Amino acid sequence: MSPVLSPVVIAWQFLRDLQWGEPLAFILMPLPLILAWLRLRRAPENERAASRPVLLHPDLHGLLHGRHESGISGGVFRRMLPALALVCMVLALARPQRPGAWILPPPQGRDIVVLLDTSLTMSIHDLRWNGKPAERLAVVKQVFSRFVQARAGDCFGIIAFGSHAATMLPPTFDRQLAAAMVERTRVGMLGDNTALGDAIGLALRQVRPEGRLKPVIILYSDDGASNAGQISPAQAVALARALGVRIFTVQVGDTPASGKPYDVPAYRGPQPDMLGIAAQSGGRFFYASSAGAQEAAIRAIGQLTPTLQPPPHRRMTEELYAWPLGLGVLLWFLAQWPWPRMGWRLGRAPGAR
Repeated sequence: MSPVLSPVVIAWQFLRDLQWGEPLAFILMPLPLILAWLRLRRAPENERAASRPVLLHPDLHGLLHGRHESGISGGVFRRMLPALALVCMVLALARPQRPGAWILPPPQGRDIVVLLDTSLTMSIHDLRWNGKPAERLAVVKQVFSRFVQARAGDCFGIIAFGSHAATMLPPTFDRQLAAAMVERTRVGMLGDNTALGDAIGLALRQVRPEGRLKPVIILYSDDGASNAGQISPAQAVALARALGVRIFTVQVGDTPASGKPYDVPAYRGPQPDMLGIAAQSGGRFFYASSAGAQEAAIRAIGQLTPTLQPPPHRRMTEELYAWPLGLGVLLWFLAQWPWPRMGWRLGRAPGAR
């Protein structure tokens, strides 16, 4: 592009993108035009009055021979300053603006319900956190709280389960509250047994399968063997599969699940372990025998359950009314300034004493 044409192109692009927030203000534009016409119409009358003969007193004869000073006279430019100032004021009232940067809409997340095992075995100190021995549940809370803080747009629900399941927090977009409720869970708060089927069933009642992004359940437990509750794990997993809800299981114990079903006298038929729960529901099983493995597992879950970022459809508005407003104030100030006029400087006449 030629350097000479670049300013012209820039000006054209600026005018092309220029918008007006209050275009009805342009109905006031005839006012400055009328003001300019009236002031120009009075100009010839003032000139005729100035050209009339004036009788000078003899003692003021020296004025004819004195030096005169130049300055801005009451010409066309000065008479037009109020009208130009009023034009700038009307332009400012019309609110000139141009589109700015695109506004990125918030990401669309999904319902995520975390199931925290609070049975007695989750109190075993076989993990390390910051170089010190830590219980299993404490490490789970630290790792998952970081995951919650990093997931903008998701709706988090917290369910703790032991001998029975309880909702610590229904699904909410308040990530600070979700992290706080995770921190409040304690080992043994709901008994020493494991009602895993009840916890999955309670989670399925709180998610919205009809959403654009399918909800997921994240299950934290040490072995996932259910021995209490009204709903069996097999029944709960079958319902989750029917609803299209994936269950991601993270085992924090020291012995990984084998995937072999187990039998419980309280339930009819074989029950899936944590590996079977993930496989049957379309999720994924993670064995995390250390804090680092838990962090890797939650990162993988985040990659498998991404949020949806809608494209931007709105732009910021850059207001430009300050420029014509400032120019109008300046022109009005110049119009009121006492400019020196053409005239004769008082002085002594030649030969006068």
